Amino acid sequence: MPPNKPPITAPAGLKRVHAASYMGVSVDKLDALVREGVVMPPRQLGSMKIYSRADLDAALNAAPFFEGDESTGCDNPFDQRLK
Repeated sequence: MPPNKPPITAPAGLKRVHAASYMGVSVDKLDALVREGVVMPPRQLGSMKIYSRADLDAALNAAPFFEGDESTGCDNPFDQRLK
C-alpha cells in the first residue's frame, strides 16, 4: 500500500511569471501595476522575490467592475457586430 501523500494545494506564494499568469496579465503589465501601486510588490524570502497570492487576490477584488456597453456586455466592436 502506498504511503499517504499530503493533498495538493495551491501555493501561497508565486514567482513573478506565475503571479502574472495567475492575474491574467503579462509580466510587463504586472510590473506596471506594481509601479502604479495597484498590486503590492513581491515579498523577500531569502534571495527570492515572491508575490503573495492573497495580495494578488486583494488587488483583483479591489479593482472596479467593468462598465461596458450594457446592450452587448462589452465594448468590443467585433462582438457588437455579432449581436
